[in-house]
Amino acid sequence: MEKYITDAIHNSLHAITEGMTRPQQKAVAEIVRGLFTAGEPILTHLAQNPAVSAKKQAEKYSYHLGNIELTQQVEDLTLRKVTSTMRKNTIIAYDCTDIAKKEAEKMENLSGIWDGSEGEGAKGYELHGVGVNGMLLAMRVHDANTYTHPQTRLETIQRISSVLGGKGIWVLDRRNDSLSFYHDLRHTLKVRFIARAKDNRKVVLVKTGERVSIKDLPDERHAVHLMGAKQNTVDPDVFLLVARRLKEHHTPLRLLTNLLWVEFSDNQIMTMYLKRWGIGNIFRSAKVCFGLEAIRVLSFGKLCNLVALVQLVLVLSVSLFRMIQKSTYTLVVALVQVYKIFLQRKSL
Repeated sequence: MEKYITDAIHNSLHAITEGMTRPQQKAVAEIVRGLFTAGEPILTHLAQNPAVSAKKQAEKYSYHLGNIELTQQVEDLTLRKVTSTMRKNTIIAYDCTDIAKKEAEKMENLSGIWDGSEGEGAKGYELHGVGVNGMLLAMRVHDANTYTHPQTRLETIQRISSVLGGKGIWVLDRRNDSLSFYHDLRHTLKVRFIARAKDNRKVVLVKTGERVSIKDLPDERHAVHLMGAKQNTVDPDVFLLVARRLKEHHTPLRLLTNLLWVEFSDNQIMTMYLKRWGIGNIFRSAKVCFGLEAIRVLSFGKLCNLVALVQLVLVLSVSLFRMIQKSTYTLVVALVQVYKIFLQRKSL
């Protein structure tokens, strides 16, 4: 088992460092081992050689992180692991989280973010994440100095959807509630999606032509048009709006989707949306277990590479856990079969 784990890590590292110099490959391998053992992305804590000072090793890691590009390689590796498991209706969750850096002054490309854990504005970075089947396909740091949030969001979904061959149903939270975004998803990217709508969104009921706020609609399904980009105009696209409460006293979830009316029941659509919360748990693992907010590198490129390696460690952890779980299950089944044979022979 230990050899299998070592080989799995070695093969993954080879896949993402192919084409790099030997010193770069060695530095990346040491950082990954350090992330597994230390559980935090502070370079001085990742040192692997007891004969060399941690500061000197951290300087080496920092130097090499500034001369390589790992984000795309890690993403490509993860996509290869997931592609074979993709089905037509597999849920693909898109979500964003933040890395708050309140005390940072000299880190590159800092921007204003909303610190969800503190409930206030702060300086830091936003991460665009995509998850499938418990696997973190993407965890990209948003470059606020170059791209807007909608541009990066659209590019992220387009890039991953093309690799997955258009399979899957994208699930998004209400921060992504935007007519132009829905139009891009439907007509430019041609993907199926379920998105939580904001409570103040106004729609036009297809059946009656009445203009209403979705918060005033009863808890059932409705065929609706969205209000157009210009005042008092109506977008011609028809959406399915599902309003349901998780519990009787809860505020209903209001979900907009381009899925066909008869394709899924309300309960199925609600269940598919709730699977989005899984990627939130993965992000929490990245932020809490690996302390992303403790990153101290000043260069934006180094930050992106370090975040990519944290993503790699999370992906490998999930893959190895599933492998161990599968082998353990196989062993238990084999033991049960042997025990059945023993009972049969004992009775004879």
